[in-house]
Amino acid sequence: MSIADDIAGWAIRRNGSCLLTQEVDCGETITPFRACCPSSTVCPSQYNVACCQSGTNCTTAIVETPRCANSSWAMFDNAGYFCCEDNQVGYNNGGSDGCSRSGVSIPDGASPLAEVDQVTLSSTTSSASSTSTSTTTSSSPPSSPISSSDSDSSSSTPVGAIAGGVVGGVALVAIILAAIFLFRRRRSRAKEATGYRNVATDRDTTTAIPDQIEIDGTPRAELPTKESTRVYELS
Repeated sequence: MSIADDIAGWAIRRNGSCLLTQEVDCGETITPFRACCPSSTVCPSQYNVACCQSGTNCTTAIVETPRCANSSWAMFDNAGYFCCEDNQVGYNNGGSDGCSRSGVSIPDGASPLAEVDQVTLSSTTSSASSTSTSTTTSSSPPSSPISSSDSDSSSSTPVGAIAGGVVGGVALVAIILAAIFLFRRRRSRAKEATGYRNVATDRDTTTAIPDQIEIDGTPRAELPTKESTRVYELS
């Protein structure tokens, strides 16, 4: 739905009174003119008389897209938009708006105004809006299709990396355990070799101690043999 469907437009200036049953009287502007809106609209209190849908205040919207509440009216700009009948001329009278039939003189001191083309202003706004939309759309980068092979590759890469990490971790743990095992085995062998040497040494040092003990606890030493005590005389 466009902006024009949501809003009405600017009110008409009528000399004397609004049309009965067809228009809503929005009040006097400057004697003898009154602002009038179509009966299907309302005229909320605003800086200039606008005709809006019931329950809305459309001033800002119709300032951006100027139009009369009835497309058959002629629109004028006197530091604020207003409308007259199609066969009338709008004028500025001391800062106030007025409408006069074409060919009829306007009040002294008043200055006529040029009619503003409603369609041109509205279409210009719509064109600018569509241009902005087109620019925004074209600036978006085109999306490239993703083939199934690319998808498989992107999904398999993390799985492969994780699997490789797990295998590497297991291998590292195995190497550490093997090193600990070899170290402890070598250390055990070294202890056994040291024990054998100690046993041999103990046996050597205890051979001179007699194995038999006398009743009174005094060790018994074997007597030397005669051969070992033989004295050789010098000739």
